[in-house]
Amino acid sequence: MKRQVLTLAILLGWLVLNAAAWQTITNTSHVHDLMAQDGSIYFSTWGGVVQLMPPPAGGDVTISEMLENRVLTTAAGLASNDVRNLAYVSFSQSLWLGSSADGISIVNPLGVQQLNTDLGLPSNRVTGIVEYGSNILVATNGGLALYYYLEGVNFPLQLHQYTAQNTGGGLLSNSIDAMALAANDYLFLSSNLGLNFVHLDSLDIDSAWHSFASPPFAAGSENKLSVNQEKLLIATPTSAHLHSSDPWTPGWQSYNQTTGILGEVIASACIDELNTIWLSYGLWNEDLLIYTRSVDTLLTSIASDGAVSHMAKFESGLGDKSIRRIVSHEGRIYLCSWGDGIFAGEGNGGQWSNFRSQSIGFPKVRNIATDAKHAAWFSSGALSAALTRKSSLGASKFYQGWWETFTIANSPIHTDNVFTVAVDSHDRKWFGTFDVNSQISPPGWRFGVSVWDEENDVWKLIQRSGTAIWNDEAQNWGAYIPGSAALLGNTAVHISQDTHGNMLIACYDDGFTVLGPDDNHIGEFLIPNSVDQRSIYSFHNGRQYFFGTNNDRGLVIWNDDSIPVTDGGHWLIPDPSDLSNCEVYGVVTLTSPYEGIQHWIAASTGLFMWNEQNWYRWDTSIKRFKYNGVTRLWENDLLYYEDEERLYGSVRTTPTAIYLDPFNRVWIGSLEHGISMYNPQTERFTNYFQANSPLLSNYITALGYLPMEGLLLVGTPEGLNTLSIGRSIKPVTTLQNLKIHPNPFRPDGRNAAIITNSPEETMPRGQNQCRIYDASGALVIKLEENEFARFAWDGFNLAGKKCGTGVYFVIVNDAKGNRATGKIALIR
Repeated sequence: MKRQVLTLAILLGWLVLNAAAWQTITNTSHVHDLMAQDGSIYFSTWGGVVQLMPPPAGGDVTISEMLENRVLTTAAGLASNDVRNLAYVSFSQSLWLGSSADGISIVNPLGVQQLNTDLGLPSNRVTGIVEYGSNILVATNGGLALYYYLEGVNFPLQLHQYTAQNTGGGLLSNSIDAMALAANDYLFLSSNLGLNFVHLDSLDIDSAWHSFASPPFAAGSENKLSVNQEKLLIATPTSAHLHSSDPWTPGWQSYNQTTGILGEVIASACIDELNTIWLSYGLWNEDLLIYTRSVDTLLTSIASDGAVSHMAKFESGLGDKSIRRIVSHEGRIYLCSWGDGIFAGEGNGGQWSNFRSQSIGFPKVRNIATDAKHAAWFSSGALSAALTRKSSLGASKFYQGWWETFTIANSPIHTDNVFTVAVDSHDRKWFGTFDVNSQISPPGWRFGVSVWDEENDVWKLIQRSGTAIWNDEAQNWGAYIPGSAALLGNTAVHISQDTHGNMLIACYDDGFTVLGPDDNHIGEFLIPNSVDQRSIYSFHNGRQYFFGTNNDRGLVIWNDDSIPVTDGGHWLIPDPSDLSNCEVYGVVTLTSPYEGIQHWIAASTGLFMWNEQNWYRWDTSIKRFKYNGVTRLWENDLLYYEDEERLYGSVRTTPTAIYLDPFNRVWIGSLEHGISMYNPQTERFTNYFQANSPLLSNYITALGYLPMEGLLLVGTPEGLNTLSIGRSIKPVTTLQNLKIHPNPFRPDGRNAAIITNSPEETMPRGQNQCRIYDASGALVIKLEENEFARFAWDGFNLAGKKCGTGVYFVIVNDAKGNRATGKIALIR
C-alpha cells in the first residue's frame, strides 16, 4: 500500500508543479466502483477517481472521518472521467482504471498511460479488471484481453484476446457484462447470452471454456456477479442465485419474491465473507446515466440461514439514492451510491457511515453567476423538458470552500432542470428553467421561476398565473397572490439584471417579461422579426439592450437605455446576415484603449464586434474582418503578425461563452478548442486548451469569476475548472512576511521576480507600496501592485536600464504604515 500511495504522490506532485494556476472540480458523489486496501479507499465516479486516506492521527476511523487526498481526472491525464471500474495491480505498482467508452488509464510512478482499441483492447468500454500474478485480465463489451508485464518493462504487453470467434464458440458472447475470479482460479464471465466459466490455466484451450447448461437466470439481461472464498452469486433482473465457486458442483439456491426479496430490478449484488447476500435496487438507464426505483427500499440482506432484512432510504444513516455497487472487504460492507457518495458498515444492522465529497452537484455546468457575498452559483439544466445525460440535477453554490446543492428533494426550488441562475439587486437568487412537460418531466417539476431570498429564507414561485410563496410548514406552494407579478410565458431560459435593477426574463416562445427591483411588473415585449419568439439571452450595458434568440431571429439590439417596447423606434437589426439566424451565447461591452467602445458578441456563427459604427468578425485565418454594408461582404481588416497566437489556437470552431473580466480582458469559450483570452491593451490572443492546460474538456459551456479568490470559473460538460487570473477584491489580511520567488533571480527578458505577502499570498487592502534599493541604499525602482495583488520586478531600474548582479533590498509598506522587508539576489 505504501508503494501505491507513493505512486499517486509522485504523479500528483508532478501535476501540481505543472498546473499550479488551475484547479479541477468535478462531481464525485455518483460512484461506480470502490477498492479498499490497507487503510486507504479509492472510488471511481463519473467525475474521476477519489483517494481517501486516514487522518494523520491514524487509529480505527469511520469512513466519514477519512480525508480526501486528491481527485484524478482527465486534467491529470486520464482518458475519461467516467471511470466504471478500478483495480490495483501490485506487480507494476499501478492503478488500472476502466472507463465507459475510452479504454483504460494506467496510473503509475511515471505518469499516466492509456490502453485503447488502437493498442489492441477489444473495446473501449471496460466492464472488469482482474490481476493474477503478472497477468491482468480485462473484460470489455468486445471480448476478453489478457495482458502481462515483463520484468523491467513498464508498459503492459498483450498476450491474447478471447472472443466467441477464437474460442470456438466457447465464450458465449463478446459483450461481457461482468467478470469475477474465484479463489480456486475459476474465471466467471456473464453476458447477455448466459454465464461462462474457465480455469485460468486453460484459457487457451477452446474445449476448457464452459457455460452452465441450464442457467437459472434470465438470458438477454445484464447480470451481476460476486464471489467469495467458496460461493458464486449471480443476480438477474429480479432474482438472485447462489452456487458453489466450484462450477462442477451441482445445484443452485435461488432467491426471489417468494423467498422475501423484492420484485424490483436488482442494481447490484454481493456475497460477503460470512455468506451473507446483499442486494440493491434500481433500473439503470445508460443513455441518461440515472436509476429509477419504485420502492423506498435501498438494500436487502439475506443471511446464511435465509433470514431476509430490508433497509429503506434514510434508514440507519443511508441516503435516498440507489446503490450502484456493493463491495465486501475485510468484514466491512461498502456501498457505492449513485448520488450520495459512499457508505460503510459492519454488516450487522448498525449505523452506516457516509463519505460524500465536497463537490459541485453535477458534471455539466450550464450557467454561472456570482452573488453580492461573492458566492458562485452554477446551474445544470438543459434545453429539454425531459431528463438529459449528466444534466438537470439542480443548482450548486460555492462559498468559502463549501459546496451546497439545491434540488426539489432538499429545497423548495421548483425544478431540477435549472437552466439559468441570476442575482438581483437584493442579492436574491433567481432560478429559471426550460419548458416542463407534465407528460415527460419527472414528478414535482414546475414551470416558471423560483426566487430565493437567502437572507430571510423566503421562496417565491413566479409563473404565468402569478406569484406564490412557499409555505414551509405545509411544505407546498400557497395560492397565487391576486395582482402579483406574472410572466409572459412559463419557460424562463434566461434571466438577467439590467443596470437599473430590473429583471429581464426570457420566456421561450413568448417574448420577455420585465420585473422591477421589488417584483413589480414593468413591462413585456416581443422581439422584432422573430417568428417563434425563442428568446434565450439578454444583456444591458447602460447604453443598449442586446437580445438573442434560438436561430429564428438571432441578435437584435434596443439601441437606447429605456425599457424596450414591442413596436418601439429604437430597435436595431444587425446588417450582417451571419447574425440573423443564429444562437447568441453572450455579449460583453468594453472600452478599447485605441478604438473606444466595443461590443463583442459570441454566436453560433462566429465571434463578432460592433463599435456602434461598423461590424467586425474575428477569425483564425485573418485576425479581423470588416463588414462592407454596400457589397454585404466581409473584407480583410487586421492581419496576424508572424508567430502571433491566433483565435482558438488556429483551430476552426465557434464560440460558446464570453466573459469580460475586471481587468478589461475578454475570455471566449469555444465548442471544440478551449478558451481564447483577448487583451485589448496588447490586441493579442492567448489560448488554453487540453493540450496545454488541465481543462476537463475543450467544450466550454459557461464562464464566470470569483473576485475574492481571483479565479476565472470555466464550466464544461465534465465539470468545472478554475484559473487564477487576478483578484479584483482583496481579502482581509495583514502585511506579514515577504516571499520572493525566484531568489536568486536571473532575468532573461521574459520573467520577473514575484514579491508576495506570505502566507496569504496577497497584499493587504488599500494602497501598498514596494521599493527596491541597491546595496548602497540608492532607490532602484518603485513598483506598482499588479492584478494578483503582488509586485513583480523585471530587473530594470527607474531609467529603464538593466540592474547589475548583486543583492537588492525590498521594502513593502501598506496603507496603515506597516512595513515588511526582504532581500533578493540578482544574477546576470
